[in-house]
Amino acid sequence: MIRLLILLPFLFFACGPSATPTVAETGASAKATYIAPPLLFPTTHWTRGRAQEVGVDSVVLADALRYLGSHCKEGGLSETMVIRHGRLIWAGDSIRKVHDIWSCTKSFTSTAVGLLAAEGKLALDQPVADHEPLLNELYPKATYRHFLTMTSGYDATGKNRWGEESQDWSSTPFRPGPPIFAPGTAFTYWDEAMIMLGRAATQAAETSLENYLAETLMYPIGIKNWAWWSEEALKDGTPVNFGGTGIKMCAADQARFGHLFLNDGVWDGKRVLPEGWVAQATTNQVPKTLGLANTGRKSTDGRGIYGFNWWVINAPVKAYYTSGLNHNVCLVVPEWDMVIVRMGVDGNPEAGKHAVYMGLLERLAVGV
Repeated sequence: MIRLLILLPFLFFACGPSATPTVAETGASAKATYIAPPLLFPTTHWTRGRAQEVGVDSVVLADALRYLGSHCKEGGLSETMVIRHGRLIWAGDSIRKVHDIWSCTKSFTSTAVGLLAAEGKLALDQPVADHEPLLNELYPKATYRHFLTMTSGYDATGKNRWGEESQDWSSTPFRPGPPIFAPGTAFTYWDEAMIMLGRAATQAAETSLENYLAETLMYPIGIKNWAWWSEEALKDGTPVNFGGTGIKMCAADQARFGHLFLNDGVWDGKRVLPEGWVAQATTNQVPKTLGLANTGRKSTDGRGIYGFNWWVINAPVKAYYTSGLNHNVCLVVPEWDMVIVRMGVDGNPEAGKHAVYMGLLERLAVGV
């Protein structure tokens, strides 16, 4: 009995709350007490920081990056960046390598449309034919909103210029053919539609989209070393930049674009994008119940996860990303104040970008 009385205090503490918190408890406590440092914006370069200093578990980050690297091809993570609160906490060795970002361009095109709408030069629910007469006959009711959400049904005449099975990417993208479907009735991811949108937006802007975005977007946030492919010109000689592809830049600069969106279109205290545009562009705009067109690109299904040329992730945390061929991605995670860029010229991940980046977020979630 005496021995039992002596042991009781020890038994109480052993059965009560542990003196050493579990990993889960430590993580929860750290998240609850974490105080974010002041937000930074890059000048000529991004400010470097350490993961632990901005509330990111370095072991978790390393594991998440190993996972991402396992879904990359020969380019690996050489053009990859992780930024939190405006601090660069991880970077590959080629983040200033400039090359095509392919369909990430679409997110820049939609941003141009948003800026033009704020200036009153167009309206989202306005027929695109108001600026591009070529659409009058076959697409009189297709609006800017339809084109931005891949629900316009636009198709051009001619076969694929690359000889692929899909009818997308005609060598004559500005010659309208019969609609794939009536505007607003289905979804199909279609480059020809964005190419035509670029032509119409050029006429609304009354200058090339490259010139327009240089003044309204790129220069204000410090993007200088970039270019945009054009293939044809208007009758007055204005170049027509392809709305669906062709911007060349580096990862460090695409990260600036993501950081602008992360901060609701405000750059270092100055509003660059129209108020409310970021929320609208990066929220799903395509109902899950909408039809999916039976095209050569039907495997690219944006229903329930597509905004205005931004892809939307709904779990495990809200996020959105630009997406281009060859595994080019700029991922924005507002809840974590984080931007992650992966760029390359080495092919898309076999599992698909949406699944890969949901998996990346799942791994990061335990350490942010």
